[in-house]
Amino acid sequence: MTETPTATGTPKGRSPSRWKYRLLVSLVLLVVALWSTYWAIGRGMAVDILRNTVEVAKTEGGRLACGDQSLGGYPFRFELRCTPLDVAAATGDSLSLGGLRAVALAYNPRQLIVEADAPARLVRSAGPAGLAVDATWRTARSSARLGDETVARMDLVVEAPAVDIALDGAGADIPFRVAADRAELHLRQSPEVAEDVDLAVRLAAVSTLPSVPAVDLFADMTVAGAAPLLGRSDGDWRALLASREALAIERLVLSSGKLSLQASGALWLDEAGRLSGSLPLTVAGVDQLAQALAPFFPPESTVPATLQGALMGFGSPVELDGVPAVTVPLRFEGGVARVGLIPIGRLGPLM
Repeated sequence: MTETPTATGTPKGRSPSRWKYRLLVSLVLLVVALWSTYWAIGRGMAVDILRNTVEVAKTEGGRLACGDQSLGGYPFRFELRCTPLDVAAATGDSLSLGGLRAVALAYNPRQLIVEADAPARLVRSAGPAGLAVDATWRTARSSARLGDETVARMDLVVEAPAVDIALDGAGADIPFRVAADRAELHLRQSPEVAEDVDLAVRLAAVSTLPSVPAVDLFADMTVAGAAPLLGRSDGDWRALLASREALAIERLVLSSGKLSLQASGALWLDEAGRLSGSLPLTVAGVDQLAQALAPFFPPESTVPATLQGALMGFGSPVELDGVPAVTVPLRFEGGVARVGLIPIGRLGPLM
């Protein structure tokens, strides 16, 4: 016997559309099962890494506490939440955050996104002077792209940051507050030299007091040989920055009202960890320089006024973007900052 064709020409009892549908459903279920297995394995690895990190910190005399911990994000991401987060080292240094969310994309685990909640407190007790930093902000977001062993790229954007700094040394407390509308930090492995790191800093409307004019700052620079140290806790940054011309400042711009300051040069750290090198300055509106620099120095510092006086007295006349300006060589050597031969301030160790 032969099967009787249907009106459409398909033999009775067979339905290609039904088989295609069943095949499609089976494939979808297989993909979901495989993806769920991958996500579960990834989550387990993340839990193990976090647990091991906590144990290592405890063994070394420190502490890592992830309050109200949760790890989720299925199906497309791994998301760790800590509210709050407390980290402490055996030296007594500590960092606390109101909350932290770290997200790794399941389909691209080398892309890490981090959001932090205010407030934050950093306490550094090591060294000759104690340091306490309290910070608040509206939003703080960071994105990092991980390479094989280092960080290939990182971007940090903070909206409305406000930082209070207290330095306790020689029996005196030195309070200092700085705020800004926006702060950005961008770094990447240099496309020209793989061992180097390109760094960009953007600060908008930086101020210390309502009576002090706000300042915008932009800086583009390169740190020679820094790429292998990114993301490593055991990197010797002091040795790296001690190499001559370790920090190449391609463009530094500071502006406030009619003031415009531009500079470029090379800097490094001497054997005592103090700033060394040369940074030629060109300034338009030099009579407003002291006010503009005030947000970057403690309230009692005389460096802004001294620098303004040195520029007005010894600067060579030039033009900056068609505006009358002065230019001077700013040098750092032996713990002293000089404009030409005139000392304008002493510098302590940075590291």
